[in-house]
Amino acid sequence: MAGLLFVTQSMLDSWAEQGRIDFVGNVMTLLAGEGKGRSYALEPALRFMAVLGAERDPHGLLHKVKTAAQLRELGAEPVNDSCILGDVAYEVQPGFLAEAAALQAAVAAPGGRPRAGAQGGAAGAGPAPLPRELEERRKEAEALARFLLENLS
Repeated sequence: MAGLLFVTQSMLDSWAEQGRIDFVGNVMTLLAGEGKGRSYALEPALRFMAVLGAERDPHGLLHKVKTAAQLRELGAEPVNDSCILGDVAYEVQPGFLAEAAALQAAVAAPGGRPRAGAQGGAAGAGPAPLPRELEERRKEAEALARFLLENLS
C-alpha cells in the first residue's frame, strides 16, 4: 500500500461537522479551500494500535494499516474498534486510505504553483509540460494535499 495516507474516521467526521467536506460512501468532496468541489475516492481501512489480552503480535500487524479487502484475505473479523484474527484480538482505529502523493506534491510546490527556476531540462528551458490528463491529476493531488496539510493539525 505504498503511496497512501491513512486518515482517521474521527478526523473525517470533524471536517464534516465543520463544513469542510462532504462524505458520501467512500467519496470525499472538499467544500472549502482552494480545492473546493474536488472529489476523492477513499478506501476503508483499519490501523492496528495494540494487541488485546496478549503480550506478542504473532501476525505482525501492530502499527500497520490494512484495507477491508486485505482483512478479508487474512480471515480477520473487524468489530467496531477491534479486529480478531485467529485467537488474537487487536485494538484498531477505523479510517480511510488516500493517495500520499498529494501531500508530496504540496510540499514540492508550495502555494500550488511550480517554482520558477526549477531544475531539470536544458539551460534556459523549464521542465517539459505534463500531458493534460497528468497535469489535471497533479492539480487535484496538490489541492487534496493542501487541504490535508491545513486540516491535520
